[in-house]
Amino acid sequence: MNLQQLKIFVQAIELQKLYLVAQKLDITQPTVTFHLNKLQEELGVALFHTKSYHVIKLTEAGKAFYHYARKISALASEAESMMDVYRDSAAGKLAIGSTHTPATYLLPPLLERLKSDSPKLTVHLDVRPAATIMDKIKQFELDLGVVSQTRIDDPNLIVQPMVRDDLVLIFAEGHPFAGIEQLTLEQFASHPFISHEEGSISRQLVDDWESANGIKLQRSMEVSGSEALKAAVQCRIGYGMIAEASIRTEREEGKLLSRPIPNWVSQRYIYIVQHRNKLVSPAMSAFRELLQRQFQIA
Repeated sequence: MNLQQLKIFVQAIELQKLYLVAQKLDITQPTVTFHLNKLQEELGVALFHTKSYHVIKLTEAGKAFYHYARKISALASEAESMMDVYRDSAAGKLAIGSTHTPATYLLPPLLERLKSDSPKLTVHLDVRPAATIMDKIKQFELDLGVVSQTRIDDPNLIVQPMVRDDLVLIFAEGHPFAGIEQLTLEQFASHPFISHEEGSISRQLVDDWESANGIKLQRSMEVSGSEALKAAVQCRIGYGMIAEASIRTEREEGKLLSRPIPNWVSQRYIYIVQHRNKLVSPAMSAFRELLQRQFQIA
């Protein structure tokens, strides 16, 4: 059993097609098949239900083996990336995981500064839900994460809050709310509301606020992305509630107006997250310093 076999095995599970594995690893498909067969022969146990690999379906032994193979493969990649830092020909890699709001509205200018300071550094930004990012950090597939979440309680992770990620009320110029400085709860219930999709953290926060204040919003539309929600509000389909960081440009340009949400209780923050046992590279340190200076955190 060797690292090449483990890497091919992991990629076969994740990509589900051997020709895609071959393309990604720049080898031939017969070589992929050879290594998978050799791995199972050396282990003395079947990892897949079929020998043809037309359908990639793991046996119980295969599922157990994948748990370890994924970690070993990720650690091997991490070790290679760390050595890149110390080679004259490269400046290493930095794999960042982020949820949508910080990835879209907060990180780009910081990454521009990072790249300006380290032009040879290769940055990979993986935009996923918070749970996926934290799982990838725990599997050593990401160096660190910048995630928007209500609470993170995991003994394997070092978690540092950076900034509050509150929702604010947004509406277009000309909306009835535009001329009212102090909105009442009854006024919220009297106008069409554009909602986040069910299952999102923002939707849950709004649902909790709605329940706590004993009102029923008029949901006229449900969308699954911040940009779509802002566009719908600008078209005067209704008003919305959205992360404050996501409307800075539109607010400055006068495309959207905003107000604090009455009786809002802060529950969500943007956190820096990394594995407790992660070896900190120079690139990680440089990026953390940028975040700490930007958000004035210790």
